[in-house]
Amino acid sequence: MDACVDWAVEVRSLASLHKGARGTVSAVTLDGVAGTTIGTTIGDRAGSTVARRLLEVGFVPGECIEVIEEIRPGGDPIAVRIGSSIFALRRREAQAVMVQLERPEVL
Repeated sequence: MDACVDWAVEVRSLASLHKGARGTVSAVTLDGVAGTTIGTTIGDRAGSTVARRLLEVGFVPGECIEVIEEIRPGGDPIAVRIGSSIFALRRREAQAVMVQLERPEVL
């Protein structure tokens, strides 16, 4: 088998991932839908969106990310490590973050 096999890349919303999932942020969208123009506002004076705030705190494309914990029951919120920081996010907020998943190591 050729060592240069082009593996299919799986990109999923952070909200759909579970404890132990790792990958790289590929995009931050408005409300988890690529190409949308209206985002959920946070309620501050500037009318910030969830996507804007996530970008401001470090959820930027190319950054490594790992789901380190899910609160039981229900799995909401989730604890996420991004870079050297840990954040707790509600799944509705995590919907905006698209993650390119790591392939499991093949032995």
